[in-house]
Amino acid sequence: MTNNSKFISRDDLMNLGFKKAVATAYIHQARELLVSRGFTAYDRNRLMVVPKTIMSEILAVEL
Repeated sequence: MTNNSKFISRDDLMNLGFKKAVATAYIHQARELLVSRGFTAYDRNRLMVVPKTIMSEILAVEL
């Protein structure tokens, strides 16, 4: 994970110490949140990248 990237992937979460299933669940939760806010581009099953701001909001930790 690079510090200047605005996005975070499942692999980045796994590098932070999360198990694959947990990282996938967090990505899925983030995508559901984005879709509920009107970002329909994130309504795809295979998409495993979300904005860091959303993931920070879910984890309550600055990434």
